[in-house]
Amino acid sequence: MNVMTRWSRVTGVAAGLVSLFLVTGCSLQPNENTLPGQVATGSDGYSVSVTFESVENLVPNSQVLLDDVVVGTVTAIRVEDWKAVADIRLLDSVQIDRDARFSIGQKTLLGAQYVQVVPGQTSDAKPSDLLAEGDEVPVERTGQAPGTEQVLAGVALLLNNGGLSQISTITGELTSALDGRQVDARALVDRSNELLAVLDNTKGEIISALESLERLSSGLAEDRQIIARAIDEVGPGLEALEEERARLVDAVTTSGRASTRAVGVIQASQEAILANLASLGPILTKLGKAATRLPEALKIAITIPFPAMTTENTLRGDFSNLFATIDVSRRSLVDLLLGTSQGPALQSGDPLLGPLQPPKSGQEAGDDPTPPEPPSSPNPAPTDDADESDGPCLLGLLGDC
Repeated sequence: MNVMTRWSRVTGVAAGLVSLFLVTGCSLQPNENTLPGQVATGSDGYSVSVTFESVENLVPNSQVLLDDVVVGTVTAIRVEDWKAVADIRLLDSVQIDRDARFSIGQKTLLGAQYVQVVPGQTSDAKPSDLLAEGDEVPVERTGQAPGTEQVLAGVALLLNNGGLSQISTITGELTSALDGRQVDARALVDRSNELLAVLDNTKGEIISALESLERLSSGLAEDRQIIARAIDEVGPGLEALEEERARLVDAVTTSGRASTRAVGVIQASQEAILANLASLGPILTKLGKAATRLPEALKIAITIPFPAMTTENTLRGDFSNLFATIDVSRRSLVDLLLGTSQGPALQSGDPLLGPLQPPKSGQEAGDDPTPPEPPSSPNPAPTDDADESDGPCLLGLLGDC
C-alpha cells in the first residue's frame, strides 16, 4: 500500500508539472530569466552596463570571457538612444581595468555569441582604476567580431574572383569617358577642390545655419496646429481675392491712367501754381507778423468791453458802473474797415460826446473827411511797422490798429 501511495503521489506531481508546462509553454522564454548555475549572478558579482552599436544575435544568459575564462554573465539587453545596452554581472574576484575593451565574439561559424573582455594597457592598476558596481562602458570601448553574414560575404567575394572583372570593366568605361576630355576633367577636379575648400572654410557658418534651421523646424513643429488653422482660415480670403481679381486689375489700370493724366495737368499748370505760391508769400508774411498781436486782440474781443486781463478786477462787489459810447454810423464803420482815418475815439475832442455831435458844415453824414496832410519831413524816421500801415487794417475791429 505504501509503494502504491507513493507512486500515485509522484504521478500526480508529474502530471501537474506537465499540465503547467502545457499551459504556460507558449509564453515561457528561458532567456528572460536568470538560469541557475550562471557565473556571478549571485552575491559574488557586481553589475556594469556596456553600450554596443549592435549586438546581432547576443541574448541574455550569454557568457562573458576573459582570456577564454568565464568571468561573468549577460543578464539583460535593452535599447537606449538607438544603441544596445547590455547589463553584465562580473565576478568580484576578477579585476578588470576601466579602459578594458568589450567585444562580441562567436564561438563557431553557427555557434552562440559571447562577450569578450580584452584587458587594458594599464599595469598595477589602483582600485580607483578598476571597474566597480554601476559603472558604464561607453560605445567607444566596444566592438564586434565578424559575424556569420560577413564571413559568408567574404567567402562569396573570394569565390567570385574578388570582383576583378568588374574593376576591369569600370576602368575601361572611365578611359572611354575621359578620352579627349582630360582638360575638362582636370578643370572639374580643380573646381571641385575649390568648392571643397570654400565649404571647409564656411563649415562653421553651415553648421550654424543647420542649427538655426533645426530651431526653426522645431518652432514650426510646435506651432503646427496654429499654422494649419491659419492656412485653413486664409483659404476664404484667397477665394475672395480670386473672385475680385478682375476688378483689382481694372482698379490698378485706372489708377495708372489717372496718375498719367495728373502728371500732365501738373506739368501744364506748373507756372500757374508757382505764381500762386509766389502770391501767397506776402499773405503768409503778414500773417506771420500778426501772429503775436492777434492773440492779444482776441483777448479783448472775447471779453468786450473789459479786457481779459482786468476782468477779475471789474466786479469787486454786487454791482459795476459802465458808461460806453457805441458808434455804428456809416462814417465810423468805413473808417474802421477801410482805415481812411483814425476813428472818432482817437481824434481830438471829447471821446464820449464827440461821436454823437452832428457833422460840421460842409460835411454830410457818410462823407469821407479829408484830414489835413501833416507837414512833410525831409528825413522821416524809418519804423519797423511802416509796411503794415499800407491798406486797411482789419484788426481795427478789435482795437488793435
